[in-house]
Amino acid sequence: MSIRAEAVDAVNRMVWRTGWRLGPQLPVAVQRAVVRAGARLAPTVAAGPLQRLRTNLGVATGRPVDPALLRAAVASHLRMLVESFVLPGWDREAIVSRVRVIGEDRLRAAHTDRGAIVALPHSGNWDLAGAWACGTGLPVTSVAERLDDAEYAAFLAFRRRLGMEIHSHREPGLVGSLVDAVRRGRVVCLLADRDLTGGAGVPVEWTGHRITAPAGPALLARMTGAALFPGVCHYTGEPGTGGMVITLADEVQHRPGRDGLVAMTQRTVDHFADRIALHPADWHMLQPFFTGPGGPA
Repeated sequence: MSIRAEAVDAVNRMVWRTGWRLGPQLPVAVQRAVVRAGARLAPTVAAGPLQRLRTNLGVATGRPVDPALLRAAVASHLRMLVESFVLPGWDREAIVSRVRVIGEDRLRAAHTDRGAIVALPHSGNWDLAGAWACGTGLPVTSVAERLDDAEYAAFLAFRRRLGMEIHSHREPGLVGSLVDAVRRGRVVCLLADRDLTGGAGVPVEWTGHRITAPAGPALLARMTGAALFPGVCHYTGEPGTGGMVITLADEVQHRPGRDGLVAMTQRTVDHFADRIALHPADWHMLQPFFTGPGGPA
């Protein structure tokens, strides 16, 4: 790791440690001030992550990204980060009151019957979604990207405080652990837009643009017989007091074979693309995403 990368990593760790220590006491006015200040600066910054965000939003919306959308996207990203700091200080009532789920009845019916798997993109606040589920009788098991030991341990502790059971994406026997979670009556919730498998994902299209998407949700649904629901989160209201809507699609029907796996994943990605096009500012994709013909590298 370069000296510059080490410095950035050290700053990031300091921000997260400080945020988790002070976040639950952070006044709403300060939360909003942080979000608004970052949003105002966004159009003036040409740094790599913001340029990648601009590129991804342009493909997702099919139009050039104007300063207003970029400001809104940065504000949403900062809101998600600030919420992650303050979330451990919210009680069950505060969490549940902030979240509305479209399709909740289907999710609960499947969870009671065959088990349920929810696939989400990096939109809104997926930790708030998990906290809502755990607080309403839907215990969540999920997978987190394994970073260095100190940072991973901190994120693990954070999510466990919210009631979630977390596995590393590098964990040996991960699939077996997730199968067991479904059989124990837990809702397996997986982030499923970015492919972290190093080439094991499946090729699909996002509104005509080629991507490689994780096959895990579809594969796990077929292995367990559980229902697979794609969902997308978007924010409502102001930071600090506003809420979030989770829109679940109809259940993705199980299909056999490799072609069936691709078809199930494509159906999941179609829901992501449709909903994100309606609320693009809440999609926090600051990494390279679209590749191949039809999309920028």
